[in-house]
Amino acid sequence: MSSDAKVLEFAPGKLSRKDKEKIVLSYVNVVKIIAKKIYMKLPSNYELDDLISCGMIGLIDAIEKYDPSQEVKFKTYAEYRIRGQILDELRALDWASRATRDKIKSVERVSNELKNSLGRDATDQEVCKAMNME
Repeated sequence: MSSDAKVLEFAPGKLSRKDKEKIVLSYVNVVKIIAKKIYMKLPSNYELDDLISCGMIGLIDAIEKYDPSQEVKFKTYAEYRIRGQILDELRALDWASRATRDKIKSVERVSNELKNSLGRDATDQEVCKAMNME
């Protein structure tokens, strides 16, 4: 079951438990690679093992929902589901919305630009003025 050609032969809902286990085992390294790529971009308070666990859930979900009639390779579909599951879990753990994160990044960017141009840390008033905020 390690080749993509064999994996493409399965039909949704027709796999035995043993076949599913074989597919999971053949894609463990794919899960680890995706989890490591995401982990490298995260703060140090996240655990790689947690990301791998989420990725495994995504892989199992991909096995359950894969539809070969869509003419997409299973590996491509599985990678998408694995990455999506990990990112969904990270979003669920995040206290801030995407919009809030975007605003934080904007403030940090402007603050750094002012620091470079002024040669010192910018005050809150200077950052607000540069961002046209009160």
